[in-house]
Amino acid sequence: MTNLFPNAWHVARREYLQRVRTRTFLIVTGVLALVGLAIALLPIGIRLIAGDEGTQVGIIQHAAVDGDAAAVLQSVLAANAGEGGTTYEVRSVDDEDEGRSLVREGELDGLVTMTRASDDELSFTFFTDAGPTSQTLFAIRSATTQISIGDRLERAGVDPSQARDIFAPTPFDIEAVDPEATDPEELYGPKYIVAMALVILTFMAVITYGTWVATSVAEEKSSRVMELLITAATPRQLLAGKVIGNGAAGLTQYLAVAGAAGIGLLLQGVIAERVFGEAGSIDLQGIDLSVLVPFGLLFIPGFLLYCTLYAGFGSMASRQEDVTQVTGPMLFIGMGGYFASFIAINTPDETWVMVLSLIPFFSPYLLPARYVLTGNVAPWEWLAAGILMLVFLLLALWLAARIYSAGVLLYGQRSSLRSVWRAVRVDR
Repeated sequence: MTNLFPNAWHVARREYLQRVRTRTFLIVTGVLALVGLAIALLPIGIRLIAGDEGTQVGIIQHAAVDGDAAAVLQSVLAANAGEGGTTYEVRSVDDEDEGRSLVREGELDGLVTMTRASDDELSFTFFTDAGPTSQTLFAIRSATTQISIGDRLERAGVDPSQARDIFAPTPFDIEAVDPEATDPEELYGPKYIVAMALVILTFMAVITYGTWVATSVAEEKSSRVMELLITAATPRQLLAGKVIGNGAAGLTQYLAVAGAAGIGLLLQGVIAERVFGEAGSIDLQGIDLSVLVPFGLLFIPGFLLYCTLYAGFGSMASRQEDVTQVTGPMLFIGMGGYFASFIAINTPDETWVMVLSLIPFFSPYLLPARYVLTGNVAPWEWLAAGILMLVFLLLALWLAARIYSAGVLLYGQRSSLRSVWRAVRVDR
């Protein structure tokens, strides 16, 4: 693996400039950056389109209760929604047919009809087009239940004002056997979202740009340019240059998209404060963003590991149409890490997760996600994962170089695991 430079550097520079200067690269990068920015600002856009009118609900009162039914339902809904929740506006409707027409025309989101049965129990009917999992349906059902309970207490001689104290939530805390264990409620908050984002970003980079590198090799083979390049540089130098050049181009595009999305997240709070007068960005409180530093140090060699093997397998394809077939093993490995991560982030303290997070093909996915969720990844785990990653990267360079040395000169042969094995056994 010696004597790679400066030829490998010249190949990398050529690959990088040739890729990033194309009109397709610039257009795709710009479009993806706009998509990333739009996705980050999507919550603001939804609020702007939906407006701040809240949910409009009508009520028809056919039974007497303590106070105006619309005012009672309004106060209960507001109390259940809490600060920052969905706002509800409840108004009285005199005629049921008129109220149903308003629902059909979209002026009301639902119509509540309150009656009293022969046993003096309150009964409610909610006329709406909301689905069974609608938040509005759930809120109305919960509110009417509380109104009915208050009415029962009043008929039983209990002061309705005491109903809130009687049915207040019971204090309930969870004490873990292991004080260092992750709080289960935190897994479904911002930490869980950040962990999922790191996993998805890693998977997209590995699969997208790994295939990009493999396609680049097959493209030059199919156009016979490889026969000219092989006379100016050794296969190992070509392999290293292609991985570095195409990988750097891919990371450039990736950073542009991630940067646009990051700017969008930062702008959420500013736009929400200016337009709505309140904060609207994702709350990252309690998340240690310093994880991005070890994540980057682990992501780059992991990315190079995948790209190196993609380049080696891609050299076995004589046509671009064969790239998917020859890179199939790498696709399965990448998907294995991706799916394992989605299972692991729900149980980040399990022993198998800790072990799997040290294996180079899985550590770029799992180790940063574990750190975000638990915060108790030991320094030796980062060190061990980094050392193993470098060892595997050197082994991958050796393996891919042997495959590449034979593969770039093979034309018209059917790609298979047997041909890959024969390429590995070629003496250099």
